Amino acid sequence: MRTDHVNCPIRIRVELNNPDEPLEMIGFTIARYKFACKWMRETDKVMEVGCGAGFGCNFFSRHVRRVTGLDIDPESVARCAATYHRDNLEYVVGDIVHPQQTPKGDYDVVVSFEMIEHVSADDGRLMVANCARHLKDGGLFILSTPRSRADRSVSRQHHHVHEYDYDSFVGALSPHFRRVMVFCQNDEYIYAGHPSTAWNFIGLCFK
Repeated sequence: MRTDHVNCPIRIRVELNNPDEPLEMIGFTIARYKFACKWMRETDKVMEVGCGAGFGCNFFSRHVRRVTGLDIDPESVARCAATYHRDNLEYVVGDIVHPQQTPKGDYDVVVSFEMIEHVSADDGRLMVANCARHLKDGGLFILSTPRSRADRSVSRQHHHVHEYDYDSFVGALSPHFRRVMVFCQNDEYIYAGHPSTAWNFIGLCFK
């Protein structure tokens, strides 16, 4: 299996239970969840948007009061619910871009990793706005996305609809939050550095 960054396998998301998944991708993914968890409190109510395979929500549920995993794919939600069972954890089907109901603003933290690049720039703005609406005043939105680059991988070319450089990433977030901080991620390392050094961006957005 070729795993260099240009010719890596075409896939939508990392699968922790896949024995062929490159270990560096597993570490890359888990690091984001560990980083996010450090910004959460035991009393927090948390939503993950685009929860995918569900392992991130399960991880959060061990550290906070309640977790909701939201995904547009009913099959993914069914698999998550069948795999992870905790009293403070639920998975629901929903569309963050065009929600059926107006968000109530009752979450302390909303998380969305590696999702915004899978929708258009216009839909990305709607996604950010609706994530902000799900938050209480003073709440925190944490999201990540690959930094736009010319030599993006075949997988990224195949799956990503719109990618962000630093300015467009901050520009999509700033209208909805009083403060935006952007961290860089390379492999499992997350740090405050120059945007040009980032493989991925992680945004902390304070409402």
